[in-house]
Amino acid sequence: MTSWVTEGLNEAQKCAVESIDGPVLVIAGPGSGKTRVITHRIAYLVETVGISPRSILAVTFTNKAAREMRDRLAGLMGHFAQDLTVATFHAFCAMILRREGSHIGLERSFVIYDQDDQLTILKRGMEAAEIDPKRFPPRSILATISRAKSQLIGAEGFGMSVGDYFEEIVHRVYEVYDRLLSQASAVDFDDLLLKTYVLLRDNPDVAERYQGRYVHFMIDEFQDTNVAQY
Repeated sequence: MTSWVTEGLNEAQKCAVESIDGPVLVIAGPGSGKTRVITHRIAYLVETVGISPRSILAVTFTNKAAREMRDRLAGLMGHFAQDLTVATFHAFCAMILRREGSHIGLERSFVIYDQDDQLTILKRGMEAAEIDPKRFPPRSILATISRAKSQLIGAEGFGMSVGDYFEEIVHRVYEVYDRLLSQASAVDFDDLLLKTYVLLRDNPDVAERYQGRYVHFMIDEFQDTNVAQY
């Protein structure tokens, strides 16, 4: 199916843009036009194939990359670009949780804590658990909790696989830390992904609704995905 969208693309890029049946993995080095391929593929789906922009989702890792992708799509597609969902992993998950979080007891008005907020509440958790911050640096504990969440391991799951005394300490703090977040109607950045995963896993009707809406799903820099993002 010929299209103005593929004009100016090399043969490899054109092949990736026009391959729309089933999964496609693009492997290419820096500066070789990966973002160009994704944006032109989205434009091709809408302008040539006739896919509704509302059925297309594109996620990337940084706000800068998401802005660049949106700007390029606006240049290619005009007003149709407004109906696309183009966001970072975290922004997309935050959107879902704002809409659907009540299914897992999360208020729509939840607050997203940055690292300074996280450290403050973690230190409160350590104090409540009577953990000496001089023996166990708060940043090390927070980093361990973050790694666990990025692997979809909640406090209960972490406690089931404790392997040494430090991990035992982390588990104690993890439980209090999550409880304090919940009491503040807050989440951290890792929670955005973990809680979205739990929401969709435990509520098949919600998962099916989003699966039905987003027919075409584009992931920028796929090789950088962690367990939760994958």
